[in-house]
Amino acid sequence: MKKKILIYGITGQDGSYCANLFLKKKFVVHGISRKYKNWDKNLKFLNISNKVKVYKINSKYRNLSNILKNNYKFIFYLGGQTSVIESYKKLEYQTFDSQIFPLSIILDFIKNQKKHKSKFMFSSSSEIFGSQKKIKLNETSEKKPQSPYALSKFIGLEVIKSYRKMFNLPVFSIIFFNHESALRNKKFIFKKISNYLKKQDYSKKINVGNLNIIRDWGYSEEYMNILYKIMQNKKIEDYVLATGHSIKLNEIIKLFFNKKKLNYKKYIKVDKKLFRKFDIKENYADISKLKKIIKVYPKKNFRDLINLFI
Repeated sequence: MKKKILIYGITGQDGSYCANLFLKKKFVVHGISRKYKNWDKNLKFLNISNKVKVYKINSKYRNLSNILKNNYKFIFYLGGQTSVIESYKKLEYQTFDSQIFPLSIILDFIKNQKKHKSKFMFSSSSEIFGSQKKIKLNETSEKKPQSPYALSKFIGLEVIKSYRKMFNLPVFSIIFFNHESALRNKKFIFKKISNYLKKQDYSKKINVGNLNIIRDWGYSEEYMNILYKIMQNKKIEDYVLATGHSIKLNEIIKLFFNKKKLNYKKYIKVDKKLFRKFDIKENYADISKLKKIIKVYPKKNFRDLINLFI
């Protein structure tokens, strides 16, 4: 097969960084996007919008099978609706249309490929584990999805696992823990705080949700570099991808404001409306499998991420 890849969700933060990386590796890069307003802003930010071919996916995915006929070496599923809150508002779209339905089309296409089967990666989420106090979560940990978004990512993980075992396909999932970058939209906390600090107008406080949640935060671009290594590996397995270091949100915010020599408590307003009833209180990642088999792991931690944003 030619060195050609397809990125489902090429215009998101992960998809854009993935495209940029594989272009540097001399791959031909195609992508799929819903092409909403300003759909290519991340590609333009990375100066690659004219270097990739992007297909618009139609509402019923009728053109997806034709796109897949381009014989891709690798296919990345990095698309779909990404907000936990929005998944409650758009249940059918989130759980079925956005995740499972196109996934089934791709898996059936790979199953029916005669000679060279495309290697396929599905982006799952640490949300599938739900809240499990002080347990290091790995690929075999109990799954307790608490939202439609988490459920869709769990279903995707299990469907792929069954296709891999039943038909011996080169398909797998990456269970991503939280990761951020400059390409995130302004609703995500790292971008929200950094945008506030860049304004240098602190007369109005910034509204935030639960400051006591604990997360493992990494850097999207670095995660795509590790994903590249995983795609080169002959062993087809699911992996947890995280830094292995978790921290409370209020500590993150404190570190951000410390960079400007400001006391964060003066500028933060905790808004109960931003609390989620089924929000995961804490999660911790076990990345020992990644270290053992792929022999790489993220080097940038939350402090490095804050420095990048500042």
